[in-house]
Amino acid sequence: MSQYLAAMKLDWKLFWLLGLLATGCLPLLSPLGLRDSWYFFIAFLSAGVIWLGIWQQHPQPSRPWRQFAIAISAQCLGGLIEANTDASGAFGMQLSLADICLLTGHLTLVNSLWLLACHQQPQFPRHGFFQGWILATSLMLIGWQFLFLPTILQHGFSLDRPQAFRMLYPSLSFVELGMLLWLWISSAAYASRVFIQLCLAILFFAIGECIFHGTSYSLAVPNDLNLMFWLLGYVSFGSVALHPELAQLGKPRASEDDRHANHILTLLLPLAMLFPVALLLRYFQALHPATIGILLGFFIVFIIGWYQLRTTMRNIIEVKQQLLQQNRTDYLTGIPNRNYLEQVVENSLYSTRALPHSLNAMLLMDIDGFKAFNNIFGFGLGDLILKAVAKRLHHDSQIHSDHFARVDGDEFILLMLNVPDKSMVEQQAWHIHHLLEQPFMVNGLTAKVSCSIGISIADSFTKHTFSNMQRESERALLWAKESQSQVEFYQAIRDKTNDKSWVISEFRQAIYYRQIVVYYQPKVRLQTLTVMGVEALVRWQHPVRGLIMPGEFVPQIENTDLIHTLFKLVLHESTRQWQHWHQQQLDLTMALNVTARDLMNFDLEKEVAQALEKHATPANRIEVEITESSAIADPRRVKKLLSALIALGIKISIDDYGTGYSSLLYLQQLSLHYLKIDQQFIREMHHDASSLAIVRSTLELARNLQIEVIAEGIHAVACLQQLVALGCYGAQGFLFSEPLPASEIPATVRRIQATRYELD
Repeated sequence: MSQYLAAMKLDWKLFWLLGLLATGCLPLLSPLGLRDSWYFFIAFLSAGVIWLGIWQQHPQPSRPWRQFAIAISAQCLGGLIEANTDASGAFGMQLSLADICLLTGHLTLVNSLWLLACHQQPQFPRHGFFQGWILATSLMLIGWQFLFLPTILQHGFSLDRPQAFRMLYPSLSFVELGMLLWLWISSAAYASRVFIQLCLAILFFAIGECIFHGTSYSLAVPNDLNLMFWLLGYVSFGSVALHPELAQLGKPRASEDDRHANHILTLLLPLAMLFPVALLLRYFQALHPATIGILLGFFIVFIIGWYQLRTTMRNIIEVKQQLLQQNRTDYLTGIPNRNYLEQVVENSLYSTRALPHSLNAMLLMDIDGFKAFNNIFGFGLGDLILKAVAKRLHHDSQIHSDHFARVDGDEFILLMLNVPDKSMVEQQAWHIHHLLEQPFMVNGLTAKVSCSIGISIADSFTKHTFSNMQRESERALLWAKESQSQVEFYQAIRDKTNDKSWVISEFRQAIYYRQIVVYYQPKVRLQTLTVMGVEALVRWQHPVRGLIMPGEFVPQIENTDLIHTLFKLVLHESTRQWQHWHQQQLDLTMALNVTARDLMNFDLEKEVAQALEKHATPANRIEVEITESSAIADPRRVKKLLSALIALGIKISIDDYGTGYSSLLYLQQLSLHYLKIDQQFIREMHHDASSLAIVRSTLELARNLQIEVIAEGIHAVACLQQLVALGCYGAQGFLFSEPLPASEIPATVRRIQATRYELD
C-alpha cells in the first residue's frame, strides 16, 4: 500500500485546474439534487490529497503540517455533520458537534500557521506578530462595521439568537489572514510560489465565512456562492500540499533582509489606514464639510509623516548595507573576508534541502614561501602579489559559483557547497594550482607563486561541523606542507595516528635505552666538488614504531627540557664520531643544529667546550646552525652567546634562510660564517623566475657581507649547474646523498668526490 501511495505523484497545477473546473460545475448540479454530494466529494478528496502530499514530501518541521491536515479534515467533518443535522437552518442556536469540529479546524489552522512562523531559531522576528495582528484587527473592525453589525441590528441582538456567536467564524478567518502576514514577514515564504496558493486558500475560506455568517438575513442553509468559495479553499489547500516548494514555507529566514523590512513598512500604512478610511468613505456624505476637511488634513499629515519615516529608514538601511559590505570585505584585496564566509555558512544552514549524496568542502590555501617575498622585496611588493592572487582566484570562484575569501595573511579559503563527489573537489584544488602557475606581472617583475592546500569534507552543514572543518583543513594544510605534496585531504585515522602525546612519555626511555641515533648528511664545496663536512641529524629507532624522523618528535619536545638533553646527546656523539673519522684520515666539519631553547641556556658555551675537550675535537671543525627566528628571539643574549662560541673557534651558520623574519643585514651583526638558503627556493629556481631572483639576490648580498652561502635540498643536476654558475659556495641534498649512519659516510665521501655530476 505504501509503495502504491509513493507512486501516486499528483501535479499541483493539474489538481488546481481540475478543482476549479469541478467547482464551476457545482451550480449545474443544484437542480439535479446532487449539489451537496458533489461538494463533499470534492472537499474530502482535497483533504485526502493534503494528507497524501504531506506524507510524500515530508516537509520540515513536520508538526505544523500535521496540524494543517488535521485542521482541514476537521473543517470537512464539521461541514458534513452540519449538512446532516441542520436541515432546518438552525445552525448556531447552540454549541453542537458541528461547531466543535469547525471551531477546532479554525483554531488548529491558526496554530499551524503560528508554529510555521515561530520556527525561527535566533532569527525569530517578533515584530511580525504585532504586524499580523494589525491586519487581523483591521479586518475584524471592518467586518463588524460593514457586515456583522448591520446583520445584528436588523435581526436584533439576544443571547438566544445566533448572530453574535456566528461572528466567531469569520473573525477566526481574519486571524488566519493576520498569521499569513506574520508568516510572510518571519519566514522564507515570501520567496515561494506556494505561499500564494496558501493565501488564496485562506482568503477563499474567509470570503465564504463572511458571506454565510455575516450577511445572511435568515438562518438558511449555504447558497451556491458560499459553497463555491469554500470549495475553492479546499482545492487550494490541496494544491499547497502537492506543491514541490511546500517545505520552503517552514524554512526560517536566514537574516533580516533590509529591503524586505522596507516593504513591510510600506505595507503598514494601508493596514493602519484601512479602518478609518473605510469609515470615512461610508459616512462621507453624512459628515459636515468642516469635519471632512479636518479628517483630510489629518490624513495628509499622517501620509507626510509616514513618507518622512520611510525616507529616514531607507537612509538607515543604505548606511547599514555599506557597513555590512565593509565588514565582509577584506581591506587589502577587496575580496570577501572571514565574516563573509561565516555569513555564507549561516545562510546555508537554512538553505534549500541539500542535494542527495552531495558534499560540502573547505579548501584552505596558503602561498608557499610568501614571507620570503616580504623579506627580500619588501611588504609593498608582497601586498601587490596578494592582490593579484586574490583577484585571479576570486574571479575563478565566481565562475564556478563557489565562495572565496581571504582569511589571514597569505591564507585563503574556498567553500564548495553541494559538490557531487570528492573527485570534483580534488580537481578544483589542482585547477587552482594551474591558475597560480601562470605568472603575475607586478611592478615590472614577473612573479610565479605556488600554494599548499588542505581540504576538509563534510556531508552536511552545521555550525559545529563548520568549525570542525576549519580545524581539519588546517591539519590537512600542515600535512601538505610537511610532505610537500601540495594537496592533502583530512583523514581522521591519520590525525589519530599523528597524535604525539606518547612522545614525551616515551622519549626519556629512548634516551636511557640509546634509541636516539645520529645520521649524517654530506655538504659539498661546489667549486671543487669535494665533501667539506656533514650535518648531524637525529633519528629515533623506536622498537615498535620503527625509524622515526625528527619532524615527528622534535616539535613535541622543543618546549621542554628534553630538547636540551637531545642536543647534549648529539653534541657528544658527533664530537666522538669526528675523532673516530679523524683517525681514519677523514677530515670533515661537523654541523650541529641548536634550537632557540638551547640558545637561552647559560651553560651552552661551557657544555660545548667540555665536549670538545673530552673528545679532543678542534673547535674550528664544529659548526653551529641556528634558525632566523631563534636568532632574533633575544638578540642581546644570542649575540653574546654566539660571540663566546666564535671565540672558541666555532663557526656559525643560519639555517633555512628565507623562511624566518629577519633580514640579512641584521643577521650580519651576529658575525656569521655561513648562510643556508631554504630548499624550497633551490628546488623551484630552475623553473620559477621569482625563486631564482631570490637566490641570486641572496648570493649577491652575502658575497658583499663576506658570508659563504650553502644551498639546501639539491635534487637535480640542473639546480647544481645553476648554483655553480651563480658562484654558490656549497650545497647539500639527495643528489649527493641522503642522511646516512656514520658507518656509511667514508664510502659515500669517496663516491661523491669521484662523480663529475655533468658540470662540463
